[in-house]
Amino acid sequence: MAHRIYLYNSDLKTKEQYPHYLGEWNYEIPPLLIPLFSGNPRSKGKLMYFDKEEGVSKLRLFYQLLADHHELHHKKFYEEPVGKMFEFLESLPYDTFVMDAWDVFNMNEESHTSQAKEWIEEIRESTQLYQRSIESGDVNILQEEILKRSGYGSFLEMLETDWINYGLGYWNDAAYKDTTETFEENGLFGLKDSKGDSILAAVYDEIFIFSDEGTALVQKNGLFGYIRNDGSTAVECMYQDAFDALSIHDREYGIVQCDNHLGIIDINTGEWTVPNEYDQLELLYEGLFNAKKTDGFRVIDVHNREIIADRSETAFDFDYHELIFRKQPGSSKRVYYTLKGIYLGEFPEDTLTQMTNGYYWVSPNKFQKKISIIQPDGCLLASEIDKIIVLDNYTSLAYLKDRKWKIYDMVSSGFRLDDQVLDQVHMGWYPQFMKNVFVISGPDGTGLYDAGEGFWLIPLSAGNLKIEACNQEIFRISVRDGMFYYDQKTDTKSLKYDYICEGLDYETQLLCLFRNEAMFILDKMRKVHEVSDFQMGMMYGKKHNLRGKDQAYFLNFYTLWKNRKGEGYESYFDDETLMSAAAACFKEGKTGDAVRLYSLGADRDNADMMLELGFILTDPGIPKFYDLQKGLSLYEKAAQKDQSYAWNNLGYHYQNGIGYPKNVKKALKCYQKAADLGNATAMGNLGDLYFYGELLLKDYDRALEYYKQAEKKYSFNGQNISEIYYQKGAYADLHRYLKKDRDEPYSLIYYGIMYDHGYGVKQNTKKAMGYYEKALDHSTYYYALERLLYYYKDDPSFADPEKWEYWRAFAKDNDMDI
Repeated sequence: MAHRIYLYNSDLKTKEQYPHYLGEWNYEIPPLLIPLFSGNPRSKGKLMYFDKEEGVSKLRLFYQLLADHHELHHKKFYEEPVGKMFEFLESLPYDTFVMDAWDVFNMNEESHTSQAKEWIEEIRESTQLYQRSIESGDVNILQEEILKRSGYGSFLEMLETDWINYGLGYWNDAAYKDTTETFEENGLFGLKDSKGDSILAAVYDEIFIFSDEGTALVQKNGLFGYIRNDGSTAVECMYQDAFDALSIHDREYGIVQCDNHLGIIDINTGEWTVPNEYDQLELLYEGLFNAKKTDGFRVIDVHNREIIADRSETAFDFDYHELIFRKQPGSSKRVYYTLKGIYLGEFPEDTLTQMTNGYYWVSPNKFQKKISIIQPDGCLLASEIDKIIVLDNYTSLAYLKDRKWKIYDMVSSGFRLDDQVLDQVHMGWYPQFMKNVFVISGPDGTGLYDAGEGFWLIPLSAGNLKIEACNQEIFRISVRDGMFYYDQKTDTKSLKYDYICEGLDYETQLLCLFRNEAMFILDKMRKVHEVSDFQMGMMYGKKHNLRGKDQAYFLNFYTLWKNRKGEGYESYFDDETLMSAAAACFKEGKTGDAVRLYSLGADRDNADMMLELGFILTDPGIPKFYDLQKGLSLYEKAAQKDQSYAWNNLGYHYQNGIGYPKNVKKALKCYQKAADLGNATAMGNLGDLYFYGELLLKDYDRALEYYKQAEKKYSFNGQNISEIYYQKGAYADLHRYLKKDRDEPYSLIYYGIMYDHGYGVKQNTKKAMGYYEKALDHSTYYYALERLLYYYKDDPSFADPEKWEYWRAFAKDNDMDI
């Protein structure tokens, strides 16, 4: 179950609070709303507080930036929900947002107060990042820190998510839809607005729940009427009884009782739409009502028109197939009607299925062994059907009866091809892209038929050996000496090819076409392009997108192409394919082939392949190809092309004096150049130089700066950062940082020390000893062992000779001289 954060609106001085919670969110603050918490973030105890006015202002600026960036201004679908959200936020009566994350805090061991303080620091850092983005007008500033961690590709994708509804979906419906609240005074009820001001005096015996349209049933002096949420009277209290307002076709109606009989009034006008002449009256479905008089139930609409005149002893029910039914005593059959009141017949439950234009089909059941079809007027179209093809987006259907297929169009209400013998109707996956299209076989062959329009797309022909969907609206037709394709979207029939299959690249290609020694692509713009030799490698790299016989044909075609090109065919590969092939060879242990292929790329001045070749040549673990000077030369050339890893590797060689005289100054320069190009490994290497202080003066501040830069690139140096915080005595920072990496083994020793001495946490010896023991499961920490031996021998609260002997033996077994 998700753990939630709750947000409220309060006046900190008077302690007054908005009657509804504003929103509840899983685990974290939604990225779209973070600027809302820019206003003086602070915590007290477990709660967090934020100034409303500044926060709403900053959120508006952020939404302005999003609208600019994604061109959303003056778009109704955007401005309506966003306008409603800001109207709600700005109308909140109190000056402070209060956030309660107790449910999330329960997931961690630290006190809620400590976690609240940590959250405030993190929120402050995040809002500062958003402010930079707003001031610079650059949404991309949030890409690394916010978007990547959110799981969304862009803020637009986030905004357009259905449930988010451009931000409005984050808020509690009851909070922004119902801005009024009932209050009680002297046993009577009235209304006050969101600020607590009275808008309707307490004069009612009861005020019931408001509808989404803002109307509520009320009772006064034993009589019933209706009011609006602005305090105005909709219908005076004059009825013996009444029920909650009903919204039907954008108007509100109420079932009311007068003179001991029920009727319906239009709440907007107060006039009767159904006279008060019924003993029972209740909503059945979307403006249809069960209405009972002495002769039984019937179905009427909101204007008293009789929809189903048949009388029933019991109320009618609604079926989810948009049918109305009544049960029959002593029978499993139900009597079914359409919403227009047309009688369909008597059938068991769940045997009627709705099709388009008011048609239904009846599945086999214990009362009938085969399928039947009912027309919109309730008459039978066909019965004794063995098989039926009904598809959601089709307005035509096909069915098999007496070993013959029939095609019927439910728009024109007529049969298609009724004068022809249809042996088979074939279906595939294509109906999701096409409508009313069937592959049909008969005595004269196979063809492709549009049943909606009533004509052949591909006429019946014995020469059409097979017709099958190939891609979206495109079919491939196999004939005796090849294939051609038919594109329904453009009504195009192609020339003949040896073979046709799906495109290798789903994003840009529809089809692959093969003729003799040539390969062609039909792109998404319906243009045909011949594939050049220099594109074949790229095509081969996408072979996994084909399956079965299509993949087999392509692989055979590719093999023949390789044979024609002979040795060195890889020289035709584009850089990406060549590099991928070289990497695969290296991974498979074919180092010679990898060197050959990387060399082809290096000869093209490709910096990435220079780097990879240099990596192999400078590795003493591969002696057969070890050529240090050549490898370094490749690094230098790649570095001049701003290959960041080449700069990093040069720094390594200068740092360690491998191939160059050891030179820390040059190493620093190379690492810095790589870091400036965004290389996280180089950032970590710079951090290490200052952290360990072996070649430079130890400088924890500079080391931490580089480690933090690397962390933003998702390269983590958690153990060293933790040690820096520990050595600097920054225990709050250490605690917050360790919390992010609780499962890392190195964190255990720090937790032990912190709880042992109360560094940044409440001192707790028992917890400290637990962490010490867990730490020793992963490494031989002398300090942890010393503390455990002390506690188990000398501390009266924890002395335990048996455990002391165990850890003493542990020291001996691990050669730890204590």
